[in-house]
Amino acid sequence: MPTPYFTLALMLLCALFALLAASLLMMARLLLRPARMSDGKAAYLLKRLSPGDLGLHFQTLEFEVRDDHSQKPIKLAAWWIAHPAARGKCVVIIHGYGDAKVGAIAWAPMWHELGYHILAIDLRAHGESEGRETTAGYFERHDLNRILDQLCAARPADTRTLVLFGISLGGAVSLAAAETRENIVAIVLDSPFTQYSHAVRAHARRMNMPFPKLIPWSIRLAQSLSGARFDDVRPIDLLTRVRCPIMVIAGGCDPFLPAEDLSLLEATMARRTDGVSRFWKVPEGEHVLSISTDPEAYRERIEAFLKDVLALREVP
Repeated sequence: MPTPYFTLALMLLCALFALLAASLLMMARLLLRPARMSDGKAAYLLKRLSPGDLGLHFQTLEFEVRDDHSQKPIKLAAWWIAHPAARGKCVVIIHGYGDAKVGAIAWAPMWHELGYHILAIDLRAHGESEGRETTAGYFERHDLNRILDQLCAARPADTRTLVLFGISLGGAVSLAAAETRENIVAIVLDSPFTQYSHAVRAHARRMNMPFPKLIPWSIRLAQSLSGARFDDVRPIDLLTRVRCPIMVIAGGCDPFLPAEDLSLLEATMARRTDGVSRFWKVPEGEHVLSISTDPEAYRERIEAFLKDVLALREVP
């Protein structure tokens, strides 16, 4: 017959197992289902609700795409900000994890000043878009490609020169979508991570989350629950495969980009052979905040990159 001490130990062991299992499931769900950027949160944190609050005229759009996981249609929200003298130049702004187009339009005035039409989208499970889970770019790449197909079909004259601007997670989505396309002229990435698991670990450290050794298991569980394979869309690999010119903007003080990852990004970009791709390290730049260190230099660097890209296209 079990002793009271054995019974107590067994109960404690079962409780610990249940706690670990619950923590694992919670961490996996946090990865897949970020808190949405609501109007109330945007008004409080960003002091804006739309491009109109930045003095930009806009049109609300909606794209319907097929969810490759559920095989059901989902609706994705977007804003179209036209420029009267764009002459076919268009940039698609793709936000980061837990953000939305209302956050990503912080860069819209700069792109408008550069003379581009702007499409700002809400990724699945973010902002005003449908979808329950985000998947590190795995399913989002197909969403973006379907949006681009619909956009180019509806506005061919406005999308002759198509640029992607990806912010953090949006960078992974941009690269993964562009890998299979021929009509992307250039990609600009702000604060990309090298691979999703590294960004998750950095975020967990920053949030002082318990049970750090559960992180790899939570990532595996998140993949199993969502049907995604996160390593299929590792930015550090995609940077070597995407054919169009790429500009990477990386902050030297980005907590989601450890020193070894920053060096790896720079080394990977140095191996590109298109002649115009470039890597810009902003020493004091924090995650997605490099533009605030010197907005004029930020704009000028991107403008110079795009000028070189367009000049290269004009070479017979």
